[in-house]
Amino acid sequence: MNFSITGSSAIEALSIEDNTATVTFKGGRSYDYTLNDVTAFVTALTNVMNDEQGSVGRFVNNSIKSKTLQQVAA
Repeated sequence: MNFSITGSSAIEALSIEDNTATVTFKGGRSYDYTLNDVTAFVTALTNVMNDEQGSVGRFVNNSIKSKTLQQVAA
């Protein structure tokens, strides 16, 4: 699943394959994160993207802080 992120000052793109989310930040840096509940994450991400006041950058940051997204060791 590929998500084209528009209107975000922090996130360029986000893609999910199996239980791995790849987040591409502005400037081209990409990081891989594991997801425990892909369906819940995709639902929440879609809700944020459809909300005019939603911030994808804040959503991703909060997901990292809450360990919903856990960075894969390089």
